[in-house]
Amino acid sequence: MQEYFEYEDLHKHQGTENYEVVIIYNENSIIKEKLIEEKQHFLSVIGRDEKQKISERKKVDFFGNTINKFIIYNTLSDGTLWGSEHYVNWLINGDTTKHDYIDPLTLEDKNEPEKWLKEFIEYYNKASYVYESSWSYYMKIEEKWYKFKYDKSLFIPELFNKHVYKQYPAKDPKDIRMLPLIESMEDLMKSKTIKVVDYIQQDSEKGIGLNPINFSSGYYMLEFYLPQGDTLKFRRYGAMGVSSEMFVYQIPKALGGSDEVFFIEQEPNSMYPNKSFAGFYAIRPKNYKQLPEYKLQLEKEHQQAVEKRRKF
Repeated sequence: MQEYFEYEDLHKHQGTENYEVVIIYNENSIIKEKLIEEKQHFLSVIGRDEKQKISERKKVDFFGNTINKFIIYNTLSDGTLWGSEHYVNWLINGDTTKHDYIDPLTLEDKNEPEKWLKEFIEYYNKASYVYESSWSYYMKIEEKWYKFKYDKSLFIPELFNKHVYKQYPAKDPKDIRMLPLIESMEDLMKSKTIKVVDYIQQDSEKGIGLNPINFSSGYYMLEFYLPQGDTLKFRRYGAMGVSSEMFVYQIPKALGGSDEVFFIEQEPNSMYPNKSFAGFYAIRPKNYKQLPEYKLQLEKEHQQAVEKRRKF
């Protein structure tokens, strides 16, 4: 291993002459969500620190800076943070208020299936987005959310399934804001932007009998050839192939990303807790604030701030 003294684990890496490694989630954190907010140009990332048993959601800009933090909810594709009893618009506008769902039904409506269904259909047809969970329906109409709760005392499952569940499926929103972060490791390896220069086997097992698969794990020595000419030399302990437990992402320029900024996610191997680390990292130029994409982002943020002041 002595000839590879430059190859450090990412969470210990000091970067290169022109690039730095930014730890967004530490080496104990498993990533549960990675979504691009298309309109405001940030990532919504959820990570769970498995040692501290703490989960946290972060807004991260396209250059690896943490903008803000919040608690965990289900993320709907229009940016709403959904809970069964309330919702939050934090991803959409920064508001941390827990909003209760509006109940549009009168007591009479709730006690008569025909009236319940009549009101349900009326709101369903108006809704721009319908989210269904456990047979309860959540409907978005003009930025407000309404809830129609399934009640087995009102509808037996067979009746509800026949008249509601099959005839009125969930509706996708007209305004989709949250997009998946697409993995680009395979393309980077094909173009030899990332290269495995060596594999140092540490553990192996030959397959026998009913388990004929050979097993091997060890250190992958990697070189990442970065746009300004630097080489990021790092190592990754993995099993059965480095790309099965390490993922590299790049935000498309069409969405506001930069060709010079990369995000790396690592999944740990539970068999090797002291060697195979987790985490979420940004690889970015030290002079990222000079990039045209960063200046464009600042201009956009300024415009958004002006628009908010005008609305206020």
